[in-house]
Amino acid sequence: MINADVINNLPSPRVMVIGDFILDRYVWGKVERISPEAPVQILKVQNDGDYRLGGAANVAHNLLTLGAKVTVLGVVGTDYGGKSLLKLLRQKGNRKNLNCDGIIKDKAHITPIKERIMDDDHDQQILRVDREKQNKEYSISHSAETKLLQYFARTIQTMDAVVISDYDKGTLTVTLLKNLIQLCRKYHKQVLVGPKGSDFSKYKGATAIIPNRSEAQIVTGEEIKDDKTKKLVAQKLLKRLNLDFVIITLGPDGLYLLDKKNRSATDAAEHHEVYDVTGAGDTVLAALSFAFTSEELQSYQDKLHLANLAAGVVVSKVGTATVTREKIIEHHHLKSEDENIRTKHKLKTAKELAGILAQKRAGGRKVVFTNGCFDLIHPGHIRTLEFSRAQGDILVVGLNSDKSVRLIKGKSRPILKQSDRIKVLSAFSAVDYVALFDQSTPIELIKKLKPDVLVKGADWAEGRIVGADVVRSYGGRIARVPLIPGVSTSDIIRKIRKD
Repeated sequence: MINADVINNLPSPRVMVIGDFILDRYVWGKVERISPEAPVQILKVQNDGDYRLGGAANVAHNLLTLGAKVTVLGVVGTDYGGKSLLKLLRQKGNRKNLNCDGIIKDKAHITPIKERIMDDDHDQQILRVDREKQNKEYSISHSAETKLLQYFARTIQTMDAVVISDYDKGTLTVTLLKNLIQLCRKYHKQVLVGPKGSDFSKYKGATAIIPNRSEAQIVTGEEIKDDKTKKLVAQKLLKRLNLDFVIITLGPDGLYLLDKKNRSATDAAEHHEVYDVTGAGDTVLAALSFAFTSEELQSYQDKLHLANLAAGVVVSKVGTATVTREKIIEHHHLKSEDENIRTKHKLKTAKELAGILAQKRAGGRKVVFTNGCFDLIHPGHIRTLEFSRAQGDILVVGLNSDKSVRLIKGKSRPILKQSDRIKVLSAFSAVDYVALFDQSTPIELIKKLKPDVLVKGADWAEGRIVGADVVRSYGGRIARVPLIPGVSTSDIIRKIRKD
């Protein structure tokens, strides 16, 4: 299950992005009237300097904001668009997390610019103007192709994964793709492709391709109507292109994965208001590439879910956008493991418990408190819990946090982390609430909760029971649990280590 802790603790993979680098420009303004010259809107420009990274540059930017270390390969012109794109790209990172040495500057190349005219009042596109080579057969020069391949060959072994972002702007020639994929296979590097066009044969041998519904249908000649046809389309792509797996993006229906061993996974899209899908495919490609480098996300389901969570953030924004781990957590209201435990189980803070117990006492209920590490539950623990519960109506267990256990028992303890110990204690019907404490003793907790009965093991001398004087001061009592001889967590650990 993906929660805030999982996302925050994902490692930072080294990812190479190669493809068509595009500059996105946004012109914002207000539409107040129709032109007298023709039935068209007149835009009063308010901001025409909003530049953003598009195409492969947007994929790289998304990987960067997710926490990857990115190396980019591509071609830009020496024109205004190329200079602006490269400057903007370099502003997004530093030498430690973004390497732009693989960007080739070519005088013959016209840097693609997508200019979007935006109505500021409604956050809507009015018009898009594309500035690029008009010749559909255009491709980069042989010299630029050779330089890209040479750089790729020099650096591929230092990468965890390769992402190919194809926008059909001429960078990814058939020859270049063939050589890139062969090198990835040679060095056992996974390569994920964001495809374009109707000829997918140029991606043969890649680890995976990630087409959308329309592209997958056109290439295979099959319409996706239900689960059966969805699987058929994926099987055809797997077989024709010799892929390890294929992921089809299905818009509102989410993501579908099928691998060569016929294992599948589906993750429905997150239902959030969609403002703009511009760049959503780039984010999904980046998030999937990021997820498939991570061993922490063990299942296909978790990997797809991370990509859907990321897409859910960017479609709620206007224009080309990126996503961070923090934004995923915030946007989808994801919780940490401790927060989930607090919701699902019996863990409460001292402040929460003080209020709850005051109400219980007002209703005539008697509160019992016991404490311990409860590391590796054994019969002695069970006797303590059952004995304690019998002393009153509400049982609160003060649990030493991991920090507290290390303070009193050393760096080798606890054996079970606090989240696991909370889950185990919460499973006992005798336990009503669990409260963590970081100190070496629960004295502050006892003072705040004011239990009617304080329970401790019979091996504790009367004068050594922490909090006994506090409880007696307001009329409470102390109860002693009969011990089970020779049974303790320390004894169990010593026996295991000896064996």
